[in-house]
Amino acid sequence: MSAQNIRVNATVNEARTAAGHNKEQWDRFYFITKDEAKQLSETHPLWTRWILIPANEKDIMLQRINGRLSAEGIAPVDMNILKWRMSQLLRDIQRKYKLIYRYLAEGSMLIGLGTSTSPAHPQQGKVMQRSPQPQQPGYSPPETRPYDPIRDV
Repeated sequence: MSAQNIRVNATVNEARTAAGHNKEQWDRFYFITKDEAKQLSETHPLWTRWILIPANEKDIMLQRINGRLSAEGIAPVDMNILKWRMSQLLRDIQRKYKLIYRYLAEGSMLIGLGTSTSPAHPQQGKVMQRSPQPQQPGYSPPETRPYDPIRDV
């Protein structure tokens, strides 16, 4: 399959073959495009689909990605390969945002359930949470990182 004929629903192996990359090169391409998608979503949150990105911005992005690839001795990709990859990334980012918005909405409903208007409740407005296990000497709850829609894709 040549890059000119790659389908939007092509498999990863079809796209990798069309790009002429080996596994290591393709992994770097994946990493670089994920980084570009993260920057794009932070800079232009309304550009949620490939078709919404202006053509000149796509060209600049392609040049930037190919520059990073060539700096590592990796063959450049054409716009069709970039469209295939970025379409997936943008779709995945949107799915993650929808999930986190749903989670936040459910969380705000739970907070509403945890409030009390009775003055007999000194914990008014706070949600009581059970500990995952009884408190024991030396026990500390695991630390969590904030949600990152790009890292957690």
